[in-house]
Amino acid sequence: MKSKYVLLAGFGLMLIATKTVLAEIPLPDVAVSEEGRQVVINLPQTRLFLFDKGQLIRSWPVAVGKMLTRTPTGTFEVTGMYKDPSWHVPRSIQNEMKTKGKVVQSIVPPGPDNPLGRMFIRFGEAGLGLGIHGTNAPGSVPGFRSHGCVRMKNDDVLALADEIARGTPVTVTYQTVLLDQDGNGDLWLTAYRNLYEHDDVSPRLLADTLLGWQRDNNRSLHGKRVDVALRERSGKPVCLSCRSPREAKTDTAWLAVRWLSSPLREDGPTTVAAPPAGTDSPTREPGPPRSATSRG
Repeated sequence: MKSKYVLLAGFGLMLIATKTVLAEIPLPDVAVSEEGRQVVINLPQTRLFLFDKGQLIRSWPVAVGKMLTRTPTGTFEVTGMYKDPSWHVPRSIQNEMKTKGKVVQSIVPPGPDNPLGRMFIRFGEAGLGLGIHGTNAPGSVPGFRSHGCVRMKNDDVLALADEIARGTPVTVTYQTVLLDQDGNGDLWLTAYRNLYEHDDVSPRLLADTLLGWQRDNNRSLHGKRVDVALRERSGKPVCLSCRSPREAKTDTAWLAVRWLSSPLREDGPTTVAAPPAGTDSPTREPGPPRSATSRG
């Protein structure tokens, strides 16, 4: 193994079991509570995960903020849930409508033309204007399309709403490189594009983790596959320990390698800053339960 990425020591594994087999979906390295429900969103992956008592129970594709209107990372909680909401359009989006020659709307009522779709789940303080919501453009999911909110297909966001409540923790993270171990004991690496251009994964930390996995499992890894995966960033899982490349299919739960959220890291898990100046912000507090202010 000549790759610079296959060196030094690792930080162990974090078991995530599933009621429904979701093994083909790589899991981010996020500390998950063993009590109650928790929503986890990994922005580069454009994926939302729902955990119950530490176990993954559902996962859906999402659309997140564009480069100029990035979805912020952090730890929040659900602060409101509104079915068939009206949308109070932020002034910044009204200005965008005007610039594009569209009819400027201050309020969009419930219905098929409402960009919030069938459900708006606010997380964080109302002034942030953040939410998980449906859409009138299902073809935009998954992707980097929104003004900062997390967009889901209508059936998906309604299903999510049935599973959570006010106070449910929401963790939004930005992890471009995921490491997972499948039920056969093989190690997989998945690399995503760093669209927000944040500080990327540390090659040294990744190298430490991979060599530690080799040592602990007494198995060799293919360093060239690491190089190719990091160069291509296709979002496709790559098996590092398999003798021959193969598709990521298994009938058992995966283990998320705990290397970014490891308590052994002095600097703690990787985080990114809030959106840059100019990001859309709400113009008013959300109205009654059938209305919501949102970045969209």
